Amino acid sequence: MAQREYKFQLIGNRFNAVIAVCLTGFLAARDLRAVFSGAPHKSGWLIPLDSFPLPIWAVITLNLFFYIYMLWLGYWCYRGTQGNERVVVGGFFTAALLGLLGSIKALGSPHAITAIRSVQALGMSVAFFAALLILLKSPEWQSGDAQAAGRLLLFVGAFVVFVFVIGAVLYFAWR
Repeated sequence: MAQREYKFQLIGNRFNAVIAVCLTGFLAARDLRAVFSGAPHKSGWLIPLDSFPLPIWAVITLNLFFYIYMLWLGYWCYRGTQGNERVVVGGFFTAALLGLLGSIKALGSPHAITAIRSVQALGMSVAFFAALLILLKSPEWQSGDAQAAGRLLLFVGAFVVFVFVIGAVLYFAWR
């Protein structure tokens, strides 16, 4: 008797796909705004160094523990998914971990922060479009109109990435 292998799906139904599209869309918009707004970068740890009555070395150790845990969680979520879900998880955790990288004061130069923000926004944008593609490929959307909408979405996505790259090149050229 052969056992069926259970395949984990992070985005297994239409409701989860809508949640993934909303979450990644909000975070992509926030990251794109951070890239092009020119707002000063606020460097900070996950747990601020002066928030506990603990020595600084203990708070830094606690922060590093959380960073390593997020890296481990991202690895296992990425490993447990497949197809477009893997793209969503990869883009999401790339953006999240690069956001944590911005808290290191050694990378405090404006050019390094802008480069980190740009890659962070690109990763989250890719995750957004992958989540949108998962939504459009769900069984409820398998009509001719949905396939045309999917092609239009891919065109718009390619256009947004193109505009993003041109904007980043112009931003770095004028600085």
